[in-house]
Amino acid sequence: MIRRWSSSVARMAEEINKPQFEPSATATATASSASQSRWNWPSLLRWIPTSTDHIIAAEKSLLSVVKTPYVQELVNIGSGPPGSKIRWFRSTSDQPRFINTVTFDGSDGSPTLVMVHGYAASQGFFFRNFDALAKHFRVIALDQLGWGGSSRPDFTCKSTEGWLFGFFFLGYYLVI
Repeated sequence: MIRRWSSSVARMAEEINKPQFEPSATATATASSASQSRWNWPSLLRWIPTSTDHIIAAEKSLLSVVKTPYVQELVNIGSGPPGSKIRWFRSTSDQPRFINTVTFDGSDGSPTLVMVHGYAASQGFFFRNFDALAKHFRVIALDQLGWGGSSRPDFTCKSTEGWLFGFFFLGYYLVI
């Protein structure tokens, strides 16, 4: 299956790169400059930065599928602890930061479930789970700082230097 897929990708690449005509001597210079600006696969796979407004609109589109009422808000977490020389998520800016959250109020007395996405994701990844979970929990889903609809401060390397040696880290990853 993989071999068949890779051979079809190779054939598509050959088709894309195949000249559509035989160039004449006068058209050679034009063809060489056109080939430099021609679309190719790596440009398709390149990361394209998007605005927070586009991300919020995309998340609202995903959340339009959800039937359970929810509240989406940006929670102001400030710029860091006042007077602290070591700040968690230190930035060169003192601008306040915001965490994008979606909250589903469950039934009275139901426990709270906080959902945090993984690397390079957003709380929108959970949209198919919200209805089922909101029946049993008060659900709070958030976008981590720097991802999804949350603020994107300009992190510096110094942000972790102060606490890098002051903790133990335990991680677990289950592969099925």
